[in-house]
Amino acid sequence: MTRYELPAVVVEHRQRATNQYELILHAPPIAERATPGQFVMLRPMRTHAPLWRRPYSILRANPDKGVFSVFYSVQSAFTELLSLKPIGTTVQTLGPLGSYFVPVRTARRHILAAGGVGAPPLCFFASRLAPTLQAGEQLLILAGARRRDLLVGLDEFRALGAEVRIATDDGSQGYRGYVTDLLQDALQEPIPSAVYACGPNRMLRVVAQICIERGVPCQVSLDAPMPCGTGVCLGCAVKVATPDGGVWYKRACTEGPVFRAEEVVWE
Repeated sequence: MTRYELPAVVVEHRQRATNQYELILHAPPIAERATPGQFVMLRPMRTHAPLWRRPYSILRANPDKGVFSVFYSVQSAFTELLSLKPIGTTVQTLGPLGSYFVPVRTARRHILAAGGVGAPPLCFFASRLAPTLQAGEQLLILAGARRRDLLVGLDEFRALGAEVRIATDDGSQGYRGYVTDLLQDALQEPIPSAVYACGPNRMLRVVAQICIERGVPCQVSLDAPMPCGTGVCLGCAVKVATPDGGVWYKRACTEGPVFRAEEVVWE
């Protein structure tokens, strides 16, 4: 797939949640070709400091306006630099990169399970999936976070007409517990479903186990370190099962980050 390296112009920078921001960038080639589940590699400065780019999932893309956005949380010197980027400046950008979510058209209900900052690629996926749903198909969002002020994308999901069920660790909104508990309950309902998930890998492991046990198609977007983003450094290797019962490795930045749940060897 074609990727582009260019200075993307900051057109908007907005706070979305506690210490979390959406960065809207003008980069028409990337906005036109981005597919839900893919990501971009960003560097705040034109120089090579910081040395490595960082990967960010695409939250939304508008090809007509030539813009796309990413979501990030300020946790380090790198993200502090991103947070200081004013409108009109540029961010060195490489993308779109990686694999993407593929709708399971045999399903009557599409369940998107988002854990914390795993919501952005699922927001993008929902925005492209919702207009294609046929009569009788449903879109169900399971959104989880540690507490209510860290929930992401609820307005976007609801604007699409999706049913949204919420879980918070501390019970400050919705069900008190984990988003995987909501998934267990949802899959008890007799509706042919497919699951698409993004969040911490410990959450994704449980999601995968639940779906595999029930024979439910499931795609997961893994959280993996990606120093280069182009498959060269092999820093994002993911252990996968081979058809003959063995194991092999795939690169999360090229063959991933979206994998079939049964493909991943969970450790």
